[in-house]
Amino acid sequence: MAKQQQQAPQPQRKTAPAPVRRPAEKRESIFNEGDRTLIYGRKNFVLMGIGLALVLAGLALMSGGAMPDPNKWEPERIYSPMRITVAPILMVAGFVTVILGIFKKNSDNQPSTEA
Repeated sequence: MAKQQQQAPQPQRKTAPAPVRRPAEKRESIFNEGDRTLIYGRKNFVLMGIGLALVLAGLALMSGGAMPDPNKWEPERIYSPMRITVAPILMVAGFVTVILGIFKKNSDNQPSTEA
């Protein structure tokens, strides 16, 4: 008969209790003033989006101008009124619109004076 090996009883390990979860503490961020409101409202973002679209439209109108034949100079292709006048006016209007969107006061974010 085969001898059975005696295994020494292993001591029971005590398990540590599960850590207690504390409720999350509210941390103040530098981006808000205690409440979860945004600095800019919907109107601000709409104005900034319109301004960005105007700037991109001006850049698109200003692009291009490659000569089809490198041996022939066509000044009307490069110095067209669309590239010289309309595109820069669109870009300046876009920048002004973005600046207005940034500086426009948000009426939704007014602090209440009720006690």
